[in-house]
Amino acid sequence: MLPIYLAMIDTQEDKDKFEHLYKTYRKLLFYVANKILKDDYLAEDAVHNTFLKVLENLERINEADCHKTRSLLVTITRNYCINVYNHQKNHHMFPLDENICDEGNEFAAHAENTDGVINAVLKLPKLYRGPLTLKYVQGFSNKEIANMLDISEANVRKRLERAKKMVLEILEKEDAFNDDTFDRKGTEGCSNPGRSV
Repeated sequence: MLPIYLAMIDTQEDKDKFEHLYKTYRKLLFYVANKILKDDYLAEDAVHNTFLKVLENLERINEADCHKTRSLLVTITRNYCINVYNHQKNHHMFPLDENICDEGNEFAAHAENTDGVINAVLKLPKLYRGPLTLKYVQGFSNKEIANMLDISEANVRKRLERAKKMVLEILEKEDAFNDDTFDRKGTEGCSNPGRSV
């Protein structure tokens, strides 16, 4: 990501300043973000957002190695993460919309079970959960996700496709389990199921 940021800066002096800020604080900001969001990909997104803010306000940062600069960057990251966290808390983290249902309405049978979809997504490995969350929760394009994760757009498409299949498999297994459980419990403890008690 650093070369992309540097390409947006005009002077060599500002490039050097930004590079120093990036190398000094990136790991700290990722740690702060991940502690709040508990998700590597969302934490990376938070760090990316912070450094975009730094780019917009680079002239206001006089000294890279000082407590004031450190506090500023941590505050920007923390505020962004809190907003993301609150948004996910107040809305369903994984909206079941036309985007996720675009492949032959495979998810239509599960449309009423939004909580089940959320739980299924949370069970995915981070490799697949991250791109899915960035795409359908954060609203990033495949190209933006590819840049963030430093992978090709084709790889993003493959991960999204695989993630959707995995979510569907989890939902179908849980439905089968629930149906089976209901069948077993429906007559449990009844010596004569046909007779009213």
